[in-house]
Amino acid sequence: MTTMKFKMKTFVAVFALAVFQLCISQSRDREDETRSSSRTPQITGSSVSVVMDGPVDPKEYIVGPGDIFTVGILSSVPLNFQVPVTPEGTVVIPTVSEVAVSGLSLEVVKKLVLVEIRKKYLSGSASFTLFQPRSFTVSIKGYVLNEQSIIVQATNRVDAAISIANDIQVYKSKNILSEQQISSSQIVQKIISSASTRSIKIVRKDGSTAVADIAKYMATGDATSNPLLRDGDVIIVPPNNIQKNFVGVYGAVIKNGEFEFVTGDSLTALIAIAGGLTNMADPGHVLITRSDASSSVTELNVDIDRIRAGEQPNIALQRGDRIIVPSRNTIDKGGVVVVEGEVVSPGSYAVIQDSTKLSEIISRAGGITNRAGLNAATIIREIDAGLDREVRYLQLRKGYTTNEDTIYFNNEMVFKNRYEIVSADFVALIGENNVSKDVRLRNGDRIIVPANTNAVYVFGEVKIPGFIQFVKEKGPDFYIAAAGGETEAAQSGDIKIIKAGTKQWLSPSETTIEEGDYVWIPKEPYRPFSYYMTIYSQFFGIIATVVSLVILVSQ
Repeated sequence: MTTMKFKMKTFVAVFALAVFQLCISQSRDREDETRSSSRTPQITGSSVSVVMDGPVDPKEYIVGPGDIFTVGILSSVPLNFQVPVTPEGTVVIPTVSEVAVSGLSLEVVKKLVLVEIRKKYLSGSASFTLFQPRSFTVSIKGYVLNEQSIIVQATNRVDAAISIANDIQVYKSKNILSEQQISSSQIVQKIISSASTRSIKIVRKDGSTAVADIAKYMATGDATSNPLLRDGDVIIVPPNNIQKNFVGVYGAVIKNGEFEFVTGDSLTALIAIAGGLTNMADPGHVLITRSDASSSVTELNVDIDRIRAGEQPNIALQRGDRIIVPSRNTIDKGGVVVVEGEVVSPGSYAVIQDSTKLSEIISRAGGITNRAGLNAATIIREIDAGLDREVRYLQLRKGYTTNEDTIYFNNEMVFKNRYEIVSADFVALIGENNVSKDVRLRNGDRIIVPANTNAVYVFGEVKIPGFIQFVKEKGPDFYIAAAGGETEAAQSGDIKIIKAGTKQWLSPSETTIEEGDYVWIPKEPYRPFSYYMTIYSQFFGIIATVVSLVILVSQ
C-alpha cells in the first residue's frame, strides 16, 4: 500500500510538472510575441544580438524579470525544468516555493533558491543555473549620433549601448544631412571624437548612479569600469573637454598624446590607456612634470617597475600632468656603404655610424685597381628622407636676392635636394697616404671610384671637340690646340675648367688640369647693332657730361 501511494504521488508530481512546463512554454511564446510587437518600434539603432564578453560573473549580474533559469533536482525521480523570473520579481519552483529574486545578484539568488529546494528535497543534489538572460530597454543621450531608447540584454555593458547609439546607418536614415554632406563635413567623426569615453554617467531606475570609463576598460579589462546594464538605465555621454581636462603621455609608449583626465587616475592606469610601454621603454626613469596655479613646476622621478612590484605606492595624477617615458640607450645600428667602380672587390660594406673611415672601407674592398681615376672619385650622401626639404630650401635660400643668384641656386638644389657630395681628397688620402684627409662615413654613402680615362675632354667652341690625351702640367691652350683650335665664335677670355670629381667650374688660374677634367670654351654671344649703339651712346653721353662739368668749373 505504501509503495502504491508513493508511485501515485510521483505520477501526480510529474504530471503537474509537465503541465507547468507547457504553460511556461506558451507563456514565453506569448511574451515573445508581445515583446516583438510592442518593443520593435522603439529600436532605432541596430538590433541586439546575443553577444557576451565571457561567462557571467554571479557577483556582478543582477537578476530581474524576464531572466530564465534551469532547475535540476537529482532525487529518486530526477527533475529538470525551466522557470522564469515573473514580472513581480519572483521565481516559482514547482513543489517547492516562491522566492523573491529581483534586484539581487545572481550569486545571492542561487543560494536562496537552493536553500528552499533542499528544504523540500532532503537527499540528492540540486542546481539552479541562469539559462537565458533577459532583454530590456535603456535610454542613451548626449554626445552620440542617435539619442534613443534601445533594447539590450542583461549581459551587455555600457559600451555596447554606445556602439548601437553611434550606428551611422540610423543617423543617415534621419535625413539630417545628405550622405555626401556627412562624408565631406566629417560631422560623424566630429560628434564621436567630441564624446567623453571616461566620464559616462549611468542613472539607475532606483535613483542611484554609476560611472563608466570605457578607455580604462579597454586598456585594463577592469569590468567595474564598464558595468553591466540594468533595466531602465539612462546613459548620459558628456563632451570630453580634453583641451582643459587632460594628462599628457609622451615618449616610449604605444600612443603618444593627450588623454582625458578623470579624478582618481593613477600613473599605471594612464600608461595602460596610452597603450602601454614599448619594448625600448626605460620604466625606471619615468618623469612626471606638474605645474600649479602659480606656474611653479614640480618634477617627480618614478620607477614603474617598483610600483608594479608593490615596492612603491602608485602615483595619483593631477589634471595637466605630463608623463615622459624615456627610451633605453640603444646600440648604434651602424649601416652599410656601397663601393662602386675601380676597386678590387666592389660591393656593400658594414660601417659604424660616424666612426668607420674611408681608408678602412677602401682597404676592405681590396684597394684600388691600376685603372682607378682617383681625382674623379667621389662620395655621394643621400639626404635624410625625414627632413623637410621645403624648409631646408627656404632656409638656405633666404640670403639670395638677385634673379641671377636665385636661378643658379635653384639649379644647384635640384641635385642637393636628394644627394650631397662629401668633400674628400682621394688623391691625397689613397694615392699619397695622407691620413689627415680621411673621411668618416655614414649609412647609405656611395663611394664611386671611376676608371682613369687618361684624357681631358674639350668641348664648346673648338673645331674638333672630344677626348684629348692627358699630358701632365699642360694648360688649356695645349688642349685647345690639340682639339683643332678655337672657332671664330669662341670667347677666349671665359674659358672654364670643369673638375672631374666635384664638377665645379673654375678659371684656368684657379686650378691645374688633371685626368678626367673638362675644358669648356664658351661662344661669344651675338649682339645686334642696336646693342652697341646703346652702349656707345651711353659712353659718349657720360663723356659729354664730364666735359661740360669741366668747362663750367674752369669758367
